[in-house]
Amino acid sequence: MKIHCWVVVLAALAMGGCGENEDPAVLARVGEVRITAAMLQGFEAKLPASKGPVDHRANLQTLVDRELLLQEARAQGLDKDAEVLKSLEQREVKELANQMMRRQVLDRVSVTEEQVSQAYTQGGWNRQVVTEEIFVADEARARQAVSLLKGGARFETVADQFAVDRIFKMPTKASQPFVYSPQDAPRAVVEAVNALPVGGITAPIFVRDGYVIARVVEQRPVALEVVRDKIFKSLQRQQKNELKDGYLLHLHQELKIQEQPQGMDVVMGVLTGKVEEPDAEQRRLPVYTYGDRQLSVEEVLEVALPARDEWPAVTKEQLVGELANGFFSRMVMAQDARRKGLDQQEGFRQWRQREQEDLMIARLRSQTVAKIEVTQADLEAYYEAHRQTYRVPAAAKVQEVLLEDPDQARALAQQVQNGADLAALAKTRSIRKGHQDGALLVYGLQGPIFGEEWVKAVMNVPLDTVQGPLRCKGGYSVFKVIERQSESYFGLELKGVLRAVTREVTEEKERRAFNAFLEELRRQRQAQVRIFEDHLNAATPAKEAVGV
Repeated sequence: MKIHCWVVVLAALAMGGCGENEDPAVLARVGEVRITAAMLQGFEAKLPASKGPVDHRANLQTLVDRELLLQEARAQGLDKDAEVLKSLEQREVKELANQMMRRQVLDRVSVTEEQVSQAYTQGGWNRQVVTEEIFVADEARARQAVSLLKGGARFETVADQFAVDRIFKMPTKASQPFVYSPQDAPRAVVEAVNALPVGGITAPIFVRDGYVIARVVEQRPVALEVVRDKIFKSLQRQQKNELKDGYLLHLHQELKIQEQPQGMDVVMGVLTGKVEEPDAEQRRLPVYTYGDRQLSVEEVLEVALPARDEWPAVTKEQLVGELANGFFSRMVMAQDARRKGLDQQEGFRQWRQREQEDLMIARLRSQTVAKIEVTQADLEAYYEAHRQTYRVPAAAKVQEVLLEDPDQARALAQQVQNGADLAALAKTRSIRKGHQDGALLVYGLQGPIFGEEWVKAVMNVPLDTVQGPLRCKGGYSVFKVIERQSESYFGLELKGVLRAVTREVTEEKERRAFNAFLEELRRQRQAQVRIFEDHLNAATPAKEAVGV
């Protein structure tokens, strides 16, 4: 509903009433708490846009349910629950830090067109590096792959033996193409390939969950218009980082941030395995002090231990960088916000109350579903019902030349029939992009990309027989299928699939359990709830509402 409609309706209600002693602007009451038309309007304004009419009655019930849950949470003492208060403190720190980032950094970032043009000509943005990459899950196999490449093995042969999927770690038997501008991520890969000539191959590069081996395929010029947005965003990031570094340096001096060696030694001992479990006294030791606050061993370990496995090496420098780039920076900026009184402003107080209420409800929910059990039978039943989700479509490796002119395609097909090398012709004659050493990997689901008839032919023609010319998207295709993989499925034995299925089954069971809890709560507290249907009907014109 638009705001002016609410104003007109509420004005009418104020004059005429609806036959209730209750204020006509009140749509429902839960105990002593009143839910008003303005509250419903505010709630609905935050909902995703809907194509159909708004169900005001259902939305009002959501607000009533929220209040029921809050009253139950308070009855259980969750407003003073240690986990709730700890999470609230963490959210406060993040929000206060974000406010200071906006004031001291983001609002000061300004990139001009002149700076974009200068970066294009002087910062290397006028070229891109095209690579093909093999992803390997563990370092030992990555080094074995590089050893084979150094010994003269072909890149596609090594990919066939070592390449795995980056999510499920299943063999893919193929490298992947990438195109990098100078400031793209991952930085380690981009910096390595930019330092190599065409044909150069990197050592194994650690990235999240594995190692990349990249070969430089091409270094090509690129027009300013193609990379303008990338340059703009890169300069924004650069300015932001410089402003942030300056701001943090100022805070370092203002708050007199100091490292405490004893606490730092305990943290490093735990991270490197030299200390198994710090005692209570050690956990309270400060690692850093700033202003009248401190960052304890326990707080640092909560952040560092989960992140440790993703570090290339466990060193003090890595730890300090991890803290400086995230957690500790937020703590310091939040302290600056408190010094400036941001936490005492009314808007922040209201935000804090909403966050605490959300956390109380979340805590109530977690307690309600804590006894949920997921059995192997549950997992297997879900997997069988949703097996298509984990399907690996049929694929074929194709040597192909795509030409725009049908006569040229027929002539080329005759050349191949007479003994010409189709793979070699694909590299020099084909207008199709995406070839890897003269071969194209095609999946059975890619009909919309290549043309349904062409993909159907690729999936069914005999192997190693020249086909075409066949009309497809983009022109006329002369091709030969040299390898084909049948449709298959990722199974529950894969960790990634097992995690996904477990998550889906758990969430569904938790939804059912919490919905049952809410239904029982409604029944128990029904005497405390009053919904004023006439007020709701008056405040929500029929043409804009359903369910009233």
